[in-house]
Amino acid sequence: MLDGLKNKLRAAFGLKAKPPAKTDVPQEIVDNKHVQKAVLKKVRRRRLKKIALAFAASAALSTGLQYAPDAVSTKLDDFMAQKNFGGDFSQHFHAKEIRVYDRFNPLFPFHHAGHATSINWHEGLKHGNIYAIPLAIGTPLAYASDLLDGFTMMIPGNKLDAFSLSGNDAPADRTVFIRPPGDFSLNRFMGDFSGVNGQKLEFQSDREVLRDILFQFVMLHEARHGDQDKTVFGTTNESDADLYAFRVMKARGTDPALLNEAATIVAHARAINGAVGGDAEHASTFTLQRGQQRVFDAHQDAASFERLHQLLVEADARNREKFPDTMPRGNRYLYLTLAMHAQGLLKEDAGLDKAATSFVQALGYFDKLSGGKIIDQKYDLSQIDLQYLTQIYKPVPDKLTPVKPPARRLGA
Repeated sequence: MLDGLKNKLRAAFGLKAKPPAKTDVPQEIVDNKHVQKAVLKKVRRRRLKKIALAFAASAALSTGLQYAPDAVSTKLDDFMAQKNFGGDFSQHFHAKEIRVYDRFNPLFPFHHAGHATSINWHEGLKHGNIYAIPLAIGTPLAYASDLLDGFTMMIPGNKLDAFSLSGNDAPADRTVFIRPPGDFSLNRFMGDFSGVNGQKLEFQSDREVLRDILFQFVMLHEARHGDQDKTVFGTTNESDADLYAFRVMKARGTDPALLNEAATIVAHARAINGAVGGDAEHASTFTLQRGQQRVFDAHQDAASFERLHQLLVEADARNREKFPDTMPRGNRYLYLTLAMHAQGLLKEDAGLDKAATSFVQALGYFDKLSGGKIIDQKYDLSQIDLQYLTQIYKPVPDKLTPVKPPARRLGA
């Protein structure tokens, strides 16, 4: 029917009719369900074969790139020189080699996935060859996940998605690959790092100079991860990386006033990100203030910020209608924290009180730099209801109807 209609249209425009299509397969065969299943199975097999070939080609490329790191990365000192930061930065680290990825190199995801796979196998086999079987089973999925992450990271977005990747060998035997920050501005750094609007802030130092110091801070932080024990609690290593980055810049003769301002910004930003964003892993504020830490200190610091964050999330949900719809979450969390202080609730937990005080001081610091444009000091704290925190929790009524146990048979 459709062919006939097409031929009529062709005739209307003076074209020759197209000969009817030949049907070599009888209709009863086409309609046969067993034949249909067989055809679908063959199609699936072809698709799976193509996927397998693509996966194998990807794995081969990832493997080959491990032997050609220059195709996707640059040595740390060369990278810093390209950014107009002269000097030997690698001298401050124990790792055998530190390389920096090209953020938008199309080969980056393949090298990243291959490097991560290599590390997984290297670390896994340290515990014995018996782990080769589970590693072999899990590798395809892990490789695919790392490859997808690599492509996802290339999508323009966060300028601070920096990280480093290395195994847990002796530092002198490690090759470290760093994904560097993008060419962020100071405003972008503040927004991504703490959520604070950097445009409202008037810093003591020149904005471009301060931006350069913070760029170096991020790079030195990531390089430090290559020298660390991977089995230690995450907050310990993150705090150590923050602290060491500033120690390196001090050793390199950075202006003390500039360095102090940058360290203050980072410490306050970490406090805000811990309380508001729940990022307890990077809770380095107290380590930067102490100038040193124990592993136990890091556990306590992280736990304090994590408890504060959870408490604020809950209190915010219960008091959401008490705040204007346009009020930023950071401000709501500030007022909730001040209300908890005013009602003496935080005195029952020294660590929680310390984290809350740090959070309030951090927002106060940035509010002062903004000339009072961040915090509305007129908000009435009496509107906030926190009584639920001190009351005995009342769940739904118990359903504890006595149940008569079944009779036991003699001899059972």
